[in-house]
Amino acid sequence: MSVGTGGADKAAAGEGQRTAVVVYRSATGTTRRYAEAIGAHLASRGLAVTVRSVGDCEMTALPTADFVLFGCWTSGLFVVGQHPDRPWLDFARDLPRLERPRIGLFTTYKLLTGSMFGRMRERLAGRTAEPELELKSRDGSLSPADRGALDRFVGLA
Repeated sequence: MSVGTGGADKAAAGEGQRTAVVVYRSATGTTRRYAEAIGAHLASRGLAVTVRSVGDCEMTALPTADFVLFGCWTSGLFVVGQHPDRPWLDFARDLPRLERPRIGLFTTYKLLTGSMFGRMRERLAGRTAEPELELKSRDGSLSPADRGALDRFVGLA
């Protein structure tokens, strides 16, 4: 899904337009809704945005993006052992080296995120710059605080 690009299959950025790719893994649709809300907000702020599941993501689009946000639902026990699921881990393993984009992380959860962000960071280490943003949602909605954090992340606040 492309957001704010007229339904184009790829985010076609105009000259000087910044680009963002939002990549997610969702089990029940909550993380997909959160990814779409993140993408819609960034598009409303003037970025060319592509939102894709880990299974549909074109790896070639990632190294040239200005911003890449990786998301996954929180798997594991309710209180301990939270981690990304296998498809997200496989996707992270196959990532090309991403030197250009600023990196953000997001997750959805039922009770706690626990070690989720730490585990995501471990899997991305050496493949991306250090993530600069962490967002979380229980229900897949984007809060006003999330919007502010996204604006700061992309340099609009």
